[in-house]
Amino acid sequence: MMFLAAEKFISDMRAVFAEGIPEPDRWERCRELLKELIADPAVKEAAKDWPVTGFNPKTDRVQNLLFYEDPDYGFVINGLIKNAGGTAMIHDHGPAWTIYGVLAGEERIVHFDASQAEDETFAIGESHAGICRPGDVDVVQPWLIHSEYAQDQKSIAVIVRSQRSGTFEQYRYLDDGSRVAFGGPEQVPYKLG
Repeated sequence: MMFLAAEKFISDMRAVFAEGIPEPDRWERCRELLKELIADPAVKEAAKDWPVTGFNPKTDRVQNLLFYEDPDYGFVINGLIKNAGGTAMIHDHGPAWTIYGVLAGEERIVHFDASQAEDETFAIGESHAGICRPGDVDVVQPWLIHSEYAQDQKSIAVIVRSQRSGTFEQYRYLDDGSRVAFGGPEQVPYKLG
């Protein structure tokens, strides 16, 4: 059994898909639905026990909890838990939409612009940054280069993606200007509820 709030979220998201709401309106609707989910007291309480999803050196990938994958529409619900000061590499999510809701702690969310040089390296520059606090939800459009930085306490986020990581190509942007393809976060099945 999932939390009632999670069951409602899934049902509402399935209705959004069934109604044929187009992108990006579909993901703005998801933002509002995710705000409701991360405000639920039962979800907040359970999240306190979710394991920190760190970097797995065996796979060279960070881990996300995988709470749900929709059998018809393909969207997934993930959890991402970082210790205080935890960071994500600068990356994009390829063609996937990603809706990132902060449940606990604070995250500095940074968006980047990139320009490609003749030698195929990338110059990355910060284009937008803001602090996301509990209840805030960021919509990350496909191919948007970004990163998240946990502040001075553990952060817990619930993420909705238009498709499961590992089913599409995405990129990391390294300090030396290179761009490296990778499979996205490793999906670790975890019961939500």
